[in-house]
Amino acid sequence: MTTLQICLLQWDALNKRMLKTIDSISEENFNKPIVEGGNSPSWIIGHLVEADDALLELLGIGKRLFPDLTKIYHHERGTNQTGHLTKQEILQRFKSVFEALDKAFKSWSEADWLMRHTAVSEEEFKKEPHRNRLNVMLSRVSHKASHLGQIALVK
Repeated sequence: MTTLQICLLQWDALNKRMLKTIDSISEENFNKPIVEGGNSPSWIIGHLVEADDALLELLGIGKRLFPDLTKIYHHERGTNQTGHLTKQEILQRFKSVFEALDKAFKSWSEADWLMRHTAVSEEEFKKEPHRNRLNVMLSRVSHKASHLGQIALVK
């Protein structure tokens, strides 16, 4: 097994864990803040879907599927806890974004993974080659794992 295959297994495992997590949260607890003044599972999961949707552009795959998510879920902790999508809507959008990313990820060679992402110029990339697609995906794995740890606090 290659290092790249291990990285992709982590990505896949976190996304499967996210699906299980969404399924495990009751409708009653989906929109309740996990802790007083904090975020709800609805916001956290919507935020993760929004962040993954942004990867489509950042990694040069294509346009975002759901640009409206940015307005709803890209904000500070504990603010804008209204106007969220339903659990079913979030789940459907998560699946759509994951399918689009998964298709691209599985088609890329190691060289494709080590290419620069769209937020770094050619000149910057020559100085900082670690600013590549693989590094972005790995940072999103950490980001997702951190937020899923928060959701684990739901009673």
